[in-house]
Amino acid sequence: MPAPRLDLPLRDPYVIEQERVSDGRIGASEWKILGFGLAAAIVVYWLPFTRFVFSALVTLFHELGHAVAGWLMGYPSIPAFDFVYGGGLTPHGEFHPTTAVAIAAVFGYLGWLFRENRKSMAIIGALFLVWLYFVTREWRREIVFAAAGHLGELILGGIFFYKALSGTGFRVPEIERPLGAFIGFFVPMQTALFAWRLLHDAAFFDWYREGKGGALMNDLEVVALNLQIWLGLTPGIEGMARWLIFFSIVPTAVAVLWYLERSRWHRLLRALRTADA
Repeated sequence: MPAPRLDLPLRDPYVIEQERVSDGRIGASEWKILGFGLAAAIVVYWLPFTRFVFSALVTLFHELGHAVAGWLMGYPSIPAFDFVYGGGLTPHGEFHPTTAVAIAAVFGYLGWLFRENRKSMAIIGALFLVWLYFVTREWRREIVFAAAGHLGELILGGIFFYKALSGTGFRVPEIERPLGAFIGFFVPMQTALFAWRLLHDAAFFDWYREGKGGALMNDLEVVALNLQIWLGLTPGIEGMARWLIFFSIVPTAVAVLWYLERSRWHRLLRALRTADA
């Protein structure tokens, strides 16, 4: 039997060869893709007609965020475009305890599935406690539902930005990566400039505070009002707009950091899928 080769690197028994991922780098091709995406986003936003057209994409992301959060909070929700007042609308029903129980059952199943990994169990348990905190009171459910619209925009925008950098998940990267970069820039740009207008355009602020049809409050006002009533905080719409500007850059920054250090994050994810040694 031949002796083992000591000059060969040791292999991690949990690493599947096909899953090996190297750290990303931003070279000439990535800069071209990002440059195209940024330039296209600026031009599209600057022209009123194209801004209106592509705003539908942001609205779609926004309402999907509401819908996902609604189901997680026990509200059956369906995202839709609002053809009366513009933008979007996600109608949802009353709180259904059975839906919440089903979500709790999913957490239980995940706990059983990863029962041999203490770190995964700890993460699942922490997420369950956070979910339980928000789902057990109506005002906390309302905060999650209202905040999830803008968060949905930014998270999906960050995902497209990462895909543009890495080229993962695209069938025709030569075409789809620049488009992904455009989406990754346009979505947070529109969100940030929307919040900026709330802070610096009095007419726009008054229009926003009127709500849809003068009756249905908009998202930032719902969050601000609940924080004031239940926690004694007084951010107002202006304070929520400032937070929205800050959060508009977070997903893009996370996408870049994940791309540059992706070998480390993939090792971590693999470790969370295996049993503790």
